[in-house]
Amino acid sequence: MGSFTPRVMRLLSDHLTGMPLREIDALFDDRGVALGPEQPRENDESVRRERMRRYLVTLDLGDAADAQRLTAVLGDVLQRIVQDASTGWGGDDGLRGKWVRILREDGFDVDDTTGAVRLGRAGAKLTEHALNALPDPQSIQDHLRRLGDSVDTDPRLAVSTAKALIESTAKCVLTARGQSYTRAAKVPALVNAAQESLGLAPKSVSDEDRALRQALQSLITLTQSVTELRNTVGIDHGAEEVPRWVRPRHARLVVGAAQVWCQLMLETLADPDAPWRRAKT
Repeated sequence: MGSFTPRVMRLLSDHLTGMPLREIDALFDDRGVALGPEQPRENDESVRRERMRRYLVTLDLGDAADAQRLTAVLGDVLQRIVQDASTGWGGDDGLRGKWVRILREDGFDVDDTTGAVRLGRAGAKLTEHALNALPDPQSIQDHLRRLGDSVDTDPRLAVSTAKALIESTAKCVLTARGQSYTRAAKVPALVNAAQESLGLAPKSVSDEDRALRQALQSLITLTQSVTELRNTVGIDHGAEEVPRWVRPRHARLVVGAAQVWCQLMLETLADPDAPWRRAKT
């Protein structure tokens, strides 16, 4: 997910110093950002940088809506750079490349052809290496997309999707290992079977590796907690009352737990030197 790091803010500030004040005002006003009180700063007499600070002081970048507004401002600037013949395609590809590189490195989704900038998704991400362990990771990727769309906007849906991600991963692992499971199998049973199929069951670890055994047991506990929380606050069961206490931070906690487990399972499945391969031979 995009982060408004100091260098991103410097990138914007440096560019605005070359723009007329009326264009700076239009840039922020078009995205619904209000002008705040004066923000003088010692050793900085730039009127344009001070104008930018006046707009930024009205934003709470921890709020998803405000973060989207500032992201839109960044996108508008980059699109001007791309489209302007004097500073884009014809005159300064280096400036466009610098913007694209910095924004991407700091977590933003950038289309370097159009200049569109998106904040990025806050959901789970699995490495390409892990996903490539499956011949068809489509079901996993579908859950990941849903998580990206729901963590901030619908945290209860994200909790339900995190549980579904664990379930799908466990089933994919078991299928890849040539093991069957029943349609009625519950998530705890699927998790245990999947870990055992990859040599990741706590009982399979020697007494000398007690810390590893505890870590593997903790992973099982994590998945159980995700399932229990989904049963409590998820959208899959009808409830008499809506659990209004669920916030994006709770969803991120649950999604993070699911991500840790799924990443380990798929990485282990892909590892050519994993213990389960030696046991197979």
